[in-house]
Amino acid sequence: MRCSGCGVELQHEDPEELGYLPELVLESRLQAGKEIMCRRCFLIKHYSSLPENDSVSHTLDNLNEYLKLAREVIYVIDISDFDGTYRKDISQLLKNHSVHYVLNKIDLLPKEVKVEEIREWASDIIKEPVSRVRPVSVLGKYGLNSLYAYLKSVAEEFVSIGVTNVGKSSLLNGLMRSEEIIVSRFPGTTVEVASKTLKNSAVTVYDTPGIFTNDRLTDLMSTEDQSRLLARKRLKKSTFQFHDVRTVFLGGFVKIDAKNQSDPVGIFHTFVPESVSVHETNPNTAAKEWDSWFGDILRPPFDRSKRGKYRWEAKEFRLRTGQELHICGLGWINVAKGPLTIGLTRPKNVALKVRKGLVGPKKFKKNR
Repeated sequence: MRCSGCGVELQHEDPEELGYLPELVLESRLQAGKEIMCRRCFLIKHYSSLPENDSVSHTLDNLNEYLKLAREVIYVIDISDFDGTYRKDISQLLKNHSVHYVLNKIDLLPKEVKVEEIREWASDIIKEPVSRVRPVSVLGKYGLNSLYAYLKSVAEEFVSIGVTNVGKSSLLNGLMRSEEIIVSRFPGTTVEVASKTLKNSAVTVYDTPGIFTNDRLTDLMSTEDQSRLLARKRLKKSTFQFHDVRTVFLGGFVKIDAKNQSDPVGIFHTFVPESVSVHETNPNTAAKEWDSWFGDILRPPFDRSKRGKYRWEAKEFRLRTGQELHICGLGWINVAKGPLTIGLTRPKNVALKVRKGLVGPKKFKKNR
């Protein structure tokens, strides 16, 4: 018997291993007709906590196996962390599959960005027809009916893939109109493949565990801190207008040193989750106080850890009006009036990506 939440095979012998459920509890819940789930899923669902020493991890090798389940692939992407969740290493494995791209969490984007703009922007990057790009908001219940009808028209069997915390299981629950699959803000909640049939259809979707990454800012954090960082509402926009040079911190992990090369002022926006502190200062104060502010004024991290425990790297970019610099696992910088020289310091493994702006440079002109 498998856990109804994460899909793992249930076992009664080892409390430290996945799938553990005391035999007496299993018998009691079967007799009462209650849902059967492992201890790990019970803690996640009812107490929003993980067992100590939880170390579930899934890699590209696992994904290769999952892809044998179906030719049709639902690739779930977090639009608020597009460059951290739409990945070349995953795309390389999909060459022999028919891929349908679901852009989840569009409710987190600025309301000024229209759905069709999102589709066209992503379609241009992915190099796939707009019809294969499906924006949704599971939380806002946007696009689910359209996606349901689309999947029914395409095939009867799909495998759903993506990295951790993009909302794959939440999406499938939304399509099934149920809460059958356990979802949480912790990475790696799903630990085995779960086969689910969409309501009133012949469509089967294989829900697979999220693939773990090592180049997103969230990958540096504990599971608790990752949960705290994940955006719960629309991303926080901050606007900076300056004549010469300015330093902006995005939490403690990212320092932006911006130099204006526009006449007379340069303007940029930042977009980050609401839990990220955004702090503007001058370069001298930034250099002097970064260590003391780390984990205090500047959050995340959400504790007073030492900045010296991380390896840091600085990179410089020259960005034109309309370009963006995405910090994988955190958010992005949008240049509203450039050119600007952006010096960005962050932990060494965190990936950065210069891209065409998702947010057009004139979107917030009335607010300036």
